[in-house]
Amino acid sequence: MEINPQTSRNIEIVTKKEITIKKVLNIYGVFTVLALILSVFTTPISINENMQFFYNEDLIMGAKKLKEFLIFIFGSAIVYFLSVNLYYKNMK
Repeated sequence: MEINPQTSRNIEIVTKKEITIKKVLNIYGVFTVLALILSVFTTPISINENMQFFYNEDLIMGAKKLKEFLIFIFGSAIVYFLSVNLYYKNMK
């Protein structure tokens, strides 16, 4: 009978990161805020009857309206992210 000595091996267990609802809601919030900011620049772009793009200068927001809209977007973003993160902080 022969003895077959084996050395111990280090086994590394790799686990996948879980995607949580909190992460999904935060990612959704980021994309929503970016889309709203992008809408400021894309609103004046329209399509005519011949399916051609054109830039309608009548739809461009004035400086005051633009400032109000950006304040609304960032204010809403702060409220959204605070509420999501506070809700899931209290869930633990």
